[in-house]
Amino acid sequence: MESKVINDKIKLTRRDDQIYIYKAINNCSVDLETVKEMTKVGDSWNGTELCANLIDIRDVFFIDSKARSYGAEQYRSYVAGQAILIESKISSYFANLFLKFSNPKVPTKLFTKEDEAMEWLNLQMKKYKNPN
Repeated sequence: MESKVINDKIKLTRRDDQIYIYKAINNCSVDLETVKEMTKVGDSWNGTELCANLIDIRDVFFIDSKARSYGAEQYRSYVAGQAILIESKISSYFANLFLKFSNPKVPTKLFTKEDEAMEWLNLQMKKYKNPN
């Protein structure tokens, strides 16, 4: 397992099972520069191995619209899925609007419980390996 803090806003952790955890810290505002750096670091660690992403935005104050658009546009054929971990049902309203209008290029689902998100990501990785 390795980890790195990106722009004092996101702690990225690479787990041994190839699930990458992008955890917001410091009640941050996420901008385009930070999302680009998140992508760069994740790609440099992963290469083209099968992986999945847990994006924990429970400690985010604001996400810039350019950052949201950039994140939704990203496509890596080896990313089996991404789970977005949110604080509450209220924040799910706004996150669902994002998902509806942004159409992320990889399977994406919202969660309020980390264990359920991890279970779903592991299932996505199994589906990717065995599509039938």
